[in-house]
Amino acid sequence: MQSLFLTGNPRVGKTTIISKVVKYLQTTYPETISTHGFYTSEVLGSDNSRVGFDIITIDGQKGVLSRKNLPLPIANYNNIPKVGAYMVFLEEFERLAVPSITINEYDDKKKESKKQVIVIDEVGKMECFSNKFNETVRNLVLRENINENVNDVCVIGTVALNHIGLAKEIRNKAGFGKNSKSKENKNLSVWEVTYENREYMVNNVILELEKMLNVRNE
Repeated sequence: MQSLFLTGNPRVGKTTIISKVVKYLQTTYPETISTHGFYTSEVLGSDNSRVGFDIITIDGQKGVLSRKNLPLPIANYNNIPKVGAYMVFLEEFERLAVPSITINEYDDKKKESKKQVIVIDEVGKMECFSNKFNETVRNLVLRENINENVNDVCVIGTVALNHIGLAKEIRNKAGFGKNSKSKENKNLSVWEVTYENREYMVNNVILELEKMLNVRNE
């Protein structure tokens, strides 16, 4: 199974690129490709400042990933993982995100002989508090022996540029970054999105996915 992850600075446009790619696939290949997975969507307050993030699955389900400065009982507050001022709601995240990126949840689509694109947006610090999420992503992306004969499924996602843990594992396995060793996983690639290249990155990603899945819109 092949995987392509986008990385880059916050708010550079990674999620926007992914959403445009998914829309293209759904419009161009409705009979041959199914897309499933999730996005992480920024939530803004009344003053237009960020107050948290939501999880939105490709099939339209929505839940809370994190919120800033919510009033909670002290007992609950102490048990909730935090990133800065943001409280991370793992139960809600795992309820929506993990099933959406699990291949076995889509056996009905396999019977229809559709190729699958799994969307993971993103592998970041908040998401990686979840051991279930970490294990699912590792099985999909990093453990080549598990998926070596899976040719009709690929992964497109985003990965944090600087975070450690699973995000660093993915970057390193793909040979991304000055301090990384040579590429260790031939089926894994990480591309950096910048303000200079983001306008043409959508087309580049589409072409790469079409190549991965051996499809092409004429």
